[in-house]
Amino acid sequence: MMTAVLRYPVILSCVLLSACSAGVQDTLSDYEARLARSLQVSVAEVVSDPTLSPQLSSQLSSQLFSHLAPLPGRRELTLDEPELSIDMLDFLALSSCELGRVLGAGNSSLGKLAQPSQRMHYQRDVLLSAPACLQQLEADDPELASELSKLLDMKYDARMRYWWNAWFASDEWRAFQSGSEGLLPLPGTDESTLLAAQQALDYLLRQGESWQAGELAYSSSEMEAQQQQLLATAALGRWRLSNKALAQLSLRGAGLLSLRLSERPLCPAGRRTPQADIVQTVFHKYYAGVIQPYLSATDRFGAQMLDTLLAIGTLSDGLSPEGWHDMMNQLVEERRQMLAAHQQHVQAWQAILAQCGMMPGSQSSIGGSE
Repeated sequence: MMTAVLRYPVILSCVLLSACSAGVQDTLSDYEARLARSLQVSVAEVVSDPTLSPQLSSQLSSQLFSHLAPLPGRRELTLDEPELSIDMLDFLALSSCELGRVLGAGNSSLGKLAQPSQRMHYQRDVLLSAPACLQQLEADDPELASELSKLLDMKYDARMRYWWNAWFASDEWRAFQSGSEGLLPLPGTDESTLLAAQQALDYLLRQGESWQAGELAYSSSEMEAQQQQLLATAALGRWRLSNKALAQLSLRGAGLLSLRLSERPLCPAGRRTPQADIVQTVFHKYYAGVIQPYLSATDRFGAQMLDTLLAIGTLSDGLSPEGWHDMMNQLVEERRQMLAAHQQHVQAWQAILAQCGMMPGSQSSIGGSE
């Protein structure tokens, strides 16, 4: 079992996730506005600037006016489960076994309408209670014992399908990938959200590894608490939105810096100016002090999450649906685009700071106010 497991849904530090998200978006917008004012250029000028590099111009066109593509839904992520049942007369012969009680619960009206996680609990109970019943039947009814053994072998062979659907055909997973809850929190404001989300994914991975190895026992309440963490954090959808917002901000920031460099030097003949001091303050206080830490925290979480999801995808014995592969390719590409945009932003900052001899570590005067 993993250490430091959060057993109950995370209590978010903001009463409404949308309110948290609005605060983060305001922070990103504030940086962009301060940068534009300090450089004395506007985003509108950037979009129409013919002097931008082809790479930056192409990235701006693809990112600024595009929306996140929807991820595959429940149907695209669900694996077929085998229809396996036992004859009613044979079922009556099992009534003295614990297995008979389990099968009876599964065949009830409630059992037939069970959610994917409940179906997994049922299959676990069938497989764990079977050996004792088989031992009893081998003496009383060898023919039924042989039939039941074959059915149980087929259920065992399908165990990873039950496990997969319990998670990825669930309402909790749909909430986890939903984009309705806004951006991830700023560092230091709500550490529990990312921790809870990653712990739930770690649990999912370890449970899958156990089931793949034939170790089927687990706590139903523990699993359902972890699924509630997925629902409560909505972290995959929020990471995608944050990733997109940071990519767009990085490209607009790179555009603003590049435009100022191409229009007129910030430091003519390398001489520092009061306006350059203001730009330096924006760099240290708002870019290095706020935007960079948020981007780093967001990407650390995204990289760890993607690594875990990629590992989870290998556990379905090669049966993971096409929709899963499409989703993973999409998420990896979204992260790649954000990092590429970030690199453009960093390079633009380096260019304008170098023009004024203000690169971090170089000898420079204290910046002005902004």
